[in-house]
Amino acid sequence: MPLHIGDFKPQFIDSTADLGDPAVARQWYDTLEKRPLGSPAALEGWLRDWSELDAWLDEEGSVRYVESTCQTDDPAREKRYLDFIENVSPVIKACCDRLNRKLLACEYVNRLPRERYEVFLRAIQNQVAIFREENIPLQTEDEKLRQHYQKVVGCMTVQHDGREQTLEEMGRYLEEPDRAVRQEAWEKVCGPWRAARDEIDEIYDKMVALRQRMAKNAGFADYRGLAFAEMERFDYTPADCVGFADTIERVVVPAARKLAQERKAKLGVSALRPWDMFVDVEGRPPLKPFKGAAQLMDGVGRIFAKVAPDLGEQFGRMRREGLLDLESRKGKAPGGYMMMYEGRRLPFIFMNAVGTHDDVQTMLHEGGHAFHGFAARNEEMVALRDAPIEFAEVASMGMELLAGRYLEEFYSAADAGRARADHLQETVKFFPWMACVDMIQHWVYTHPGHTRAERNNAWLSLNTRFNDWVDYSGYEDVIADSWHRKGHPFTVPFYYVEYGIAQLGALGVWRNSRSDYAAAVAAYRKALALGGRRPLPELFAAAGVRFDFSQGTVGPLIAAAQDATR
Repeated sequence: MPLHIGDFKPQFIDSTADLGDPAVARQWYDTLEKRPLGSPAALEGWLRDWSELDAWLDEEGSVRYVESTCQTDDPAREKRYLDFIENVSPVIKACCDRLNRKLLACEYVNRLPRERYEVFLRAIQNQVAIFREENIPLQTEDEKLRQHYQKVVGCMTVQHDGREQTLEEMGRYLEEPDRAVRQEAWEKVCGPWRAARDEIDEIYDKMVALRQRMAKNAGFADYRGLAFAEMERFDYTPADCVGFADTIERVVVPAARKLAQERKAKLGVSALRPWDMFVDVEGRPPLKPFKGAAQLMDGVGRIFAKVAPDLGEQFGRMRREGLLDLESRKGKAPGGYMMMYEGRRLPFIFMNAVGTHDDVQTMLHEGGHAFHGFAARNEEMVALRDAPIEFAEVASMGMELLAGRYLEEFYSAADAGRARADHLQETVKFFPWMACVDMIQHWVYTHPGHTRAERNNAWLSLNTRFNDWVDYSGYEDVIADSWHRKGHPFTVPFYYVEYGIAQLGALGVWRNSRSDYAAAVAAYRKALALGGRRPLPELFAAAGVRFDFSQGTVGPLIAAAQDATR
């Protein structure tokens, strides 16, 4: 299929090229591999052309992924995506390794401008160090398993209130004041997960085995080490993540436990049950900010324009150009994401809106990611546009908090204040949950040969450590494998601690905004515009916050969040 040309017409590849054809992709890479690099200027031109090819191939895969997640029960879409990961992705990986080596062997590589290329070259050196050709087919099998998990979960529905509903739609009932209504909805949602338990465990067992094999091939003791290298975590280690979890246990868990105790007292219940965690403690009905995607887009569009006028314009462009798929429906993959179409340098937002305030927060979150893409889109090299994940999530979480100032676009002043307080409380409660999701993955890959029962017991132990205020009596089987519901360990392994690190950055941006909103927004946007050109600590510093997750940083941020909810 020809490329979808937007503002950035290809200068190197043919706009009619079918990049879904592995032979065509290989042809363009071969052209680059054969090109002589006779001067620093020739080297930089070669890098720009390589980046252009990577960007359009990335877009080809992204478009197919988006299509498949928008309708997981469409065999044609599934086949198109699987064709790409089975036939094109392996070509890209092998060809890029050869180009990586050509780059590092070039006599002019050390004459590239240091400030511009140091982060990029560090990444290339790392990629060469960990690349193993024998891992390519294993990575392909892993990708297919990820797609299998998405398909299983995307098909989950229940019959409730006289009709078939997605699990996302069922989330609305957990906000109802009637406790019996909440319990019934919660129990029904457990049904599809129970039914799929063995299939999901089998998928994960296969994933773990494949990932451990890849790690051994690359010379690592376990997949945790390989994952940290693949994710280019140059600025922190697994030990730092363990230390972060310890800080959360010491600083955040007591704060979250206090919130839980207050919730229990206000609800007047003897124990907090899992269906008691999302209802308003004052007995107020659920917030109902919008009906339908059009109202959601109208409201967030006005909010973005108030944060900064050009953000409203960028969101309007996404809306006009069909770069949003927002409403929940049967067959649609769960959750939400922003996907950059790297060739056009435009963002696409996917989510499952059903009319709740959580949908508003998700839209603001994914909008932050989208604005990050817009901020860096004029950078020629795709690798220099893409910020580390830990800062990419500052973009999204920071936007949630900055945009919260204008929630009156959906609510009365009283309800907007309620939503802001709830958000900060949920932020506090998020850290213990994040620690559970992160630490279970550390456990999984450092305990080779474990059984499913041992894995579930490890999860139960983490829940006792970080989330001991919810009573699951009678539902022990549900909590034991409730980690199945979090897609990250399946589809993006080890991608979760980033949310915790970034939430600290976002809270820092928000705290700055309380004293000088305009300056905080300006610093936040300045950092977004850096893309991936600077190391992670420098990106945080540019946003006016610290890259640090010690008790000295975490404690004051949690205290500020608690103070703002009083």
